[in-house]
Amino acid sequence: MREIEVFQVDAFTEEPFSGNPAGVVIDGGDLPRDLRQRIAREMNCSETAFVVQYERGRFRFQYHTPEAEVDLCGHATIAALHLLRERQDIVGDIVAETRAGILPMRIDEEGPVWMRQAEPKFREVPDDARAALLEALGLREDEIQGELPFALASTGIWQVMVPVKSRDRLFALTPDTLRLRDVSRRLGAICVHVYALDPADPSAVAVARDFAPAVGVAEDPHTGTAAGALACLLADRGVVPAGEMAFEQGANLGRPGLILARVEAGPPMRAWVGGHAVTVLRGEMRVAK
Repeated sequence: MREIEVFQVDAFTEEPFSGNPAGVVIDGGDLPRDLRQRIAREMNCSETAFVVQYERGRFRFQYHTPEAEVDLCGHATIAALHLLRERQDIVGDIVAETRAGILPMRIDEEGPVWMRQAEPKFREVPDDARAALLEALGLREDEIQGELPFALASTGIWQVMVPVKSRDRLFALTPDTLRLRDVSRRLGAICVHVYALDPADPSAVAVARDFAPAVGVAEDPHTGTAAGALACLLADRGVVPAGEMAFEQGANLGRPGLILARVEAGPPMRAWVGGHAVTVLRGEMRVAK
């Protein structure tokens, strides 16, 4: 038997049992893809990050949901950066090779850690897909906030941004998971990110919920890639100015937390996503050699 050290880290929070739990393996250099997938399934977090270190400031990050490998994951990246500081004393600027590209990241000696996401891209949602999304979410057209962007956005992975009129309506959503999975896959989107501009936290720009049945995650408590993409979309459409902002997520699941974002207007526009994290579990997983 082989023993692999595994961690569970709550990202986008400083309080255990809040934020978004991610699995992390910080010595994943020789793990084949099928074993990474089985470890992610056993960890059963929405994502597990596997870290390969080439040298002190250069890494490869790989991400798996319990069902599939994905190109990028915000909260699992924040969790991995936190562990690199906590377990290996790595601080300063690093770069991480991901399937979404080579991304700069920053680990300060204390405080939040930061990842830069890929250059943002946007595209419109076709009318037939819009109708299918609303039906899958259980929303009427008059419950959409028409002044806000309803669009696809990507800072590494495509996600659908759906604006609703209020936090109350957001928290009342009970999506049809199978329908949402099908329409997400037709659009080539990892998730559907529903947001409203009336967060409870006065420091936040918006409150959101994130549904990713396309990759086997019914609802993700905190979604860093979506927060970065939404920040860029709102700045691009003139809803908010570029700069510092924060997004509230997870309270409806009993896992409140705050995702930090920094949008550089450019050109090209760039988004940094940051947050705190706390390690809640360390153990050894035994697998056949």
